[in-house]
Amino acid sequence: MSIDGRINVDCLFHDRSGTARLKVLSLRSGSRFTTGEAVFVTGTAGTAGVTIGFGGYRDASGTLVELNSPLRLAFSWSGSSRRVLNDGGDYAWRLISSNGEVAVTQMADSEPIPMLAAGTGTGTYSVIMWGPD
Repeated sequence: MSIDGRINVDCLFHDRSGTARLKVLSLRSGSRFTTGEAVFVTGTAGTAGVTIGFGGYRDASGTLVELNSPLRLAFSWSGSSRRVLNDGGDYAWRLISSNGEVAVTQMADSEPIPMLAAGTGTGTYSVIMWGPD
């Protein structure tokens, strides 16, 4: 199995008065990954929390996928109320999403598995997990 992926973040805001541009605020970052393994997990959640494990996933050929650290996570929640994906412990990291916006982080080796925190409303969650070979 081969993999080719990237994570790009591009924030660009224009502060305008009439037609004259006053200020441009910009922040960019990008990473490219050509090796490793990726898993896409999706599901529906109500008000209860959900644990999203790292094991038991298989690729298209049926081979078990082994995710190594450090992991990169991308998280999206479809509901209109904010939902938090966190480390389920000391909150070393947490991702917040609503209305399908994507949040991204990197986990350290010792952090526990992600938990979709309890919240209001229902929706679907999507998580992409990538780990190096």
